[in-house]
Amino acid sequence: MTAPISERIQAAESALTALRAKRGSALLDGENIDAAEYANAEAELAALRDAEAIAVHRERAAAQVSRGRRRAELKDIVTATERERIEAITEADEHARALVEALQRAAAANDRIHKAIHELTGKGAHGFQPLNFENRLSGYLAAVMRGFRDGPRGGRFGFINWPDGPRRKSGAWAIEEDKIVAGDLKQALK
Repeated sequence: MTAPISERIQAAESALTALRAKRGSALLDGENIDAAEYANAEAELAALRDAEAIAVHRERAAAQVSRGRRRAELKDIVTATERERIEAITEADEHARALVEALQRAAAANDRIHKAIHELTGKGAHGFQPLNFENRLSGYLAAVMRGFRDGPRGGRFGFINWPDGPRRKSGAWAIEEDKIVAGDLKQALK
């Protein structure tokens, strides 16, 4: 196996240094020198340095091709993921608007029930008090929002903060509400 180019250059430089010392000694001692050996060593070193430059050029060209491929992959990821992100934002927008509409309908229905129970019984029903109902709804929503981000940054989503209160046992808001207002309904409807 051929040694790496850098090792071959180092060996050629060492050999050339030794030949220079040999040439210098030969001149001082009046001996003959083999000029061809020295010229061959210099030529070999020059060829090795040329080869090293070509190897570096090839590595850079290969790296550039690799970077180009990676850039193309990343552009594909950005394009595909942006479509996915916009679809999710659109879905979130639609659901958020539907949530607001549903909460408004629930609050209006709760107010009508509260007023009717008050008229029936002469007193308010604690479970249907508008503020109590809104607090429960916000707790349900906070429990769901905790699923978006829990942990060190939990409890916050941009400008929206939600309490880190006890988690609801049931994921269904209606089941929770049925349990809370069952007594008020029973009392009002007897």
